[in-house]
Amino acid sequence: GRVRVGQGPHPQPTLPPHIFRGHPRPSVTGALCSRRSGRAEKDQMSTLKDALPRDESELGRNRAMHGDKSYYYAHNEGWEVPKDAIVRAGPGVITGGRPVKLGPDGQPEAPPAGSQDGADGGVHDEVVARLRSRVDTLESEVAKTRAGWTMLAQFSFSDEGGKCKVYVEAGDLEQREASEEGDQSFGEAAITVTFSKRSCVLRVVSVRPDGSLGTRRAATFMCETEVVPDKCTYKVDRTKGRVTITLKKADELKKWKGVTTQKM
Repeated sequence: GRVRVGQGPHPQPTLPPHIFRGHPRPSVTGALCSRRSGRAEKDQMSTLKDALPRDESELGRNRAMHGDKSYYYAHNEGWEVPKDAIVRAGPGVITGGRPVKLGPDGQPEAPPAGSQDGADGGVHDEVVARLRSRVDTLESEVAKTRAGWTMLAQFSFSDEGGKCKVYVEAGDLEQREASEEGDQSFGEAAITVTFSKRSCVLRVVSVRPDGSLGTRRAATFMCETEVVPDKCTYKVDRTKGRVTITLKKADELKKWKGVTTQKM
């Protein structure tokens, strides 16, 4: 015979009586739910597939076709911030780096004194290091340049109302050499003059007859008042070894007592 399990208007299916001998009576409803759950889990797991190789995916095809102009440019591997890039940092600006601790008001907390663990601590250190390196290089170049120049110390001054003249003794501006075979070689010094509103820089570089550079001399003259740079002139007398500088005053009524030189 068969045993009816459960009562009510909708009785559950009957099962053979030997199933319950020595075993707890199972719930048919629980068994059915368990079967459905197992099938759903199996169906869900069956949708997981291995990732496609990069060259077979849309990302890979797009990058191969467009290179660094690809729509997926943000997925490039090995990208680094260029060394000459200027990184802007500040409140609300994300530049990467370490996480930043926020305070109760939602604002970044200040790092402890002496710490560089702030949002832009690493960037700050890198920028400072680059600036120091650049300053050291410039200082070295300036020192080398100054070491090769001697100062033009002999000059005289004349105030002539609306303009002033400075007469600079530049020494030998012409060089002449004779060879044992009787050949004659000549060389002339190169002269440059730079006029600014409050200064004038004179540079004299002698050139040997063989084309090599000789002595380098210079002087920086400081004006008492402003001048008009585009109306200032100079004249070179190579025979006397003199350079005459004419400075046009911006205020022609102002009388000058003289000009001073600045150390190189």
